[in-house]
Formats: sequence, structure tokens, C-alpha cells
Amino acid sequence: MLLSIDNLKVRYGNIEALHGLTFHVNEGEIVTLIGANGAGKSTTLKSIMRLPPPEAPRVSAGDITYKGQSLLNVEPHDVVRKLRIALVPEGRHIFGNLSVMENLMLATYSRGSDPAIGKDLDRIFDLFPRLAERRDQRSDTLSGGEQQMLAVGRALMTNCELLLLDEPSMGLAPLLMYEMFRTLKQLNREGLTIVVVEQNARLALQVADRGYVLDTGEIVAEGSSEQLASDPEVKKAYLGG
Repeated sequence: MLLSIDNLKVRYGNIEALHGLTFHVNEGEIVTLIGANGAGKSTTLKSIMRLPPPEAPRVSAGDITYKGQSLLNVEPHDVVRKLRIALVPEGRHIFGNLSVMENLMLATYSRGSDPAIGKDLDRIFDLFPRLAERRDQRSDTLSGGEQQMLAVGRALMTNCELLLLDEPSMGLAPLLMYEMFRTLKQLNREGLTIVVVEQNARLALQVADRGYVLDTGEIVAEGSSEQLASDPEVKKAYLGG
């Protein structure tokens, strides 16, 4: 088991956002968290990354373990640098005043003079040829789909072993949406473990191995993608019947 969330309770001030969440992610899997707005999906990812309040809530009970180590006392920069977990946040949060190349290279800061950086950069440009074409372009002039590619590429440039994605299809045209998920599937085949939060449940279940359904801070259904896609209640609530 690579990542384990055990009876996790978190709070924003006096408001409890997660009510005893328990799930796990095995190495080499794609696991999806699906649910409506406000279900606690983004809160879960922020808690894993150990972002401090107010960006993320305070853990009041339970534990988050990665490779057997509790993350509760790990600093956010060490989650990325030492444990090699990366987050693609909702809304992308790229640095618009910097070029594509500058955004990508910023993500390598903690890697120092790692000789593999150049190889990884070439890999990003292979995955996302549009970024190669626009490497010197200001990031705020990119299309929404290109900005999402950049956000994913930036996370990959940290040399992560676990990639967390928060609503990667948001705002994308259908063609780019499917292209993005094909790329995620390809990365997974190459060994990357992925947790994806996604409102487009149908699309998420097409690429994921397993999934969990969140509703107001609790898991209400779980299983293989095939099991969830055929579950009458999941179909009715999240797959359009």
C-alpha cells in the first residue's frame, strides 16, 4: 500500500469538512475520487500535500501515511522534495507572467543539479508538443488547455512518484479533455501512481482502476471502476442515469 488515509477528520475553523475518511492507494494504480461540489475531494488532496491553513484545513483526527510514514508532521516542501508527491491544483495556478520554460524549470528547484532534468524536460515536450512550440511564450497567453498541460508538466518536473490532480478536465473542450486523460493513462503505464479528483465521473471511471465516491465529507461508495460504473445509485447520481 503506497498511500493510506485512516479515519481522517479535518476542520476549517469550527466546521468539520471530512468526517472520518478512510481509503488507500496501491503503487501503480489510478484511483479516482468523485462527488459533487463540496464533497471534500479537494480538501482531501490539500490535506495529503500538508498545505497549511487557510489553504488547507487542520487535521483533527486520523492519519495520512505514505510508504508507511505519517505525513502529519512533514513540511509541505518536504512532501514534494523528499517524498516526491506533486499536486496539480484546481484552476492550474501557473505563473502567468513567466514563460512556459520558466514555469517548468521552477518545478526543478528542489532537484538541484540533477542531471536527469534535461531528459525529463524532453519527456514533457514529447507528451505535450504544444508546450514545446510555445516554450518561450508567456504562460498567461496560452489557451486553457495549454495551461492545463503546463500545470501537469510542471508537476511532473518535480520528478514525482505520486501525482495528485484536482479537476484536470475543468474548462477543457471535449477533445482536449480526452487527450489529457489519455496522457495520464500513458504516464500510469510507465509506472506513475495517480490520484485524480474529477467531477466528470464517467471519464474518470474510464481510466481509473478503482474509485471512491465522496458525499459531504464521507465515502459513500467504493470499488473497481467497473463496479462503480454499474452501480445503480452511482449511475443515477453521477453518471446521468
